[in-house]
Amino acid sequence: MQWLFASPVLRTPLGLDDLRRQELKDKTLSIYGQFNPNRKPWSRSSRESLEGLDPAFADLFCRIKDTASQAFGVEVISITGREVVQFKGDFIPPHVESSHLSAIYWVDGDAHPDHTQGEHDGALVLQSPIGPFGSKALPGEMRVCMVDPCPDLLLVFPSHLLHFGHVYLGDRPSVEIHMEMEVI
Repeated sequence: MQWLFASPVLRTPLGLDDLRRQELKDKTLSIYGQFNPNRKPWSRSSRESLEGLDPAFADLFCRIKDTASQAFGVEVISITGREVVQFKGDFIPPHVESSHLSAIYWVDGDAHPDHTQGEHDGALVLQSPIGPFGSKALPGEMRVCMVDPCPDLLLVFPSHLLHFGHVYLGDRPSVEIHMEMEVI
């Protein structure tokens, strides 16, 4: 699909060390405890961005804006990011965002997908429009792209791509930050 209808997707380590990610994990879990009484990844009671809730996120958001700007050749004019914490058995339902770009930063997690065995443990799926809107595909055109979660991985993609997360099976929580960006 990339060669005909390009959907740019960036998948890169952000380069934060274990100590910095542990600090982000602790702060993220604390905020999750305050804003998510239902304990489901999609049921946060506030739309407020992490950036305004704790200064520890300012450097992270700045790095992500710079990385996205360079990779996509745009200027990020706004970014909103919220925590997503998944425990064993949680998943992210299919959805799209109304922003230009979406990003996910995996702070920590314990997923061990084995796609050859049909075990997709927490994998994020980006779905091509050929799936929901038709069954014909060009040779070599893939219906889905799976991204295996791992600590320090940053994923940036166009928000209009349908995306969802498989059931998470890890023993420790998957701590993620999901962002929506507007660009010019």
